Amino acid sequence: MKKIVSIMILVAICILACSALAAETIRFVVVPLGGGEATGNAVASDVLAGKTFSNQYAVGIPGTMPNVGKQVIIPTTSSQTITKGYHDGSGMVVGDADLKNTYILKNVNIFGVTGNLGLFWGCRTGTDSWNSTLCGVDCITHSALGAVGCATLCNGINNLLTVSLPYYVGGFICGGNGGL
Repeated sequence: MKKIVSIMILVAICILACSALAAETIRFVVVPLGGGEATGNAVASDVLAGKTFSNQYAVGIPGTMPNVGKQVIIPTTSSQTITKGYHDGSGMVVGDADLKNTYILKNVNIFGVTGNLGLFWGCRTGTDSWNSTLCGVDCITHSALGAVGCATLCNGINNLLTVSLPYYVGGFICGGNGGL
């Protein structure tokens, strides 16, 4: 009986080998009898490249999923595609400490941060009044004018507002009351 089973296995191997030679690619897998049954439903794209796996159809199948490892994304003005494949969990989207509402124009939303900077330094959300002290702080923080240059600039704006009174120019400058 063992001889018959051995001959049948040999015949099956020859048939498979001849079929493989006739095809464009030569590939077949011999599953040993009595060693259990291969099970599973993974496909090559589910398994990391460089690794092998078995499923209900074959054993020793090579995986094709790329190993991305650590992916770091730096936000830009356009959408970026996340690389397909295995990620090791150490990747990130880089943050920026300068993403503050005081640096973003009033009512403009960038990555979930809504700005409160008026079109002129010295304006803040919640008030329509321009403030010369805040103007100086904003100017020194956001420009290269230095303390003296910023004092001159903010004093000039203050003088313009004073001359323009009795009109409520501050609300217009800071974006309130339908202004800028």
